[in-house]
Amino acid sequence: MGLPRLPPGRHGLARDFVVKNQRDRLTAGIIAAVAEHGYHDATVSKICSAAGLSRRTFYSYFSSKEECYLQAFDLILDHLVAAMREAGDGQESWPARVRERIQAMLETFAANPDLVRFAVIAPLRAGDEMATHQAAGMERLLEELTKGKQAEGVRQVSAAVEQAQVGGMMAVIAHRVETGEQQQLLDLLPDLVELFLTPFLGGAQASSTASLAES
Repeated sequence: MGLPRLPPGRHGLARDFVVKNQRDRLTAGIIAAVAEHGYHDATVSKICSAAGLSRRTFYSYFSSKEECYLQAFDLILDHLVAAMREAGDGQESWPARVRERIQAMLETFAANPDLVRFAVIAPLRAGDEMATHQAAGMERLLEELTKGKQAEGVRQVSAAVEQAQVGGMMAVIAHRVETGEQQQLLDLLPDLVELFLTPFLGGAQASSTASLAES
């Protein structure tokens, strides 16, 4: 997540470029700090150290650690949703779109497991505000995964079951990362596809779709 530091002093760089670079560095810094220390112990000083910027610079962009965290969380979620949407758009059937979108999610997390530590694990230990924000984020992922299912006549499933499917996937992903098995995240693809699709399609069809993820 490291970004190159700007040269000190009068560097002649455009203000917009400087602002983007510094905000990107602070985003990378809070992700790294929270992933390493957890939300509560990721102080502003640790965030700034990871970002290579001063506390003064931090407070020129954010009023608090909480504000910085929530903005970073939303950026991650936007990136994840965009990757999932792009991956699924080329598939004709809804189950195939689900498979491709789950694969895109796993690829994103496998490329940077700190995103799991930051956005999946940390909020549940950070208090009600962060947990509530995470829950809203999980609703966005659920919306992306279920988009288009009505047109294919799949089983009607309650909102509670749908939420449990996403929560179950995230719990499995978090467990892999917490136990140091982040290199095997992509191995979860068939199991997560089957887990998510079974309530909608039944076990046999969900298993058949999941098996395509192994080929």
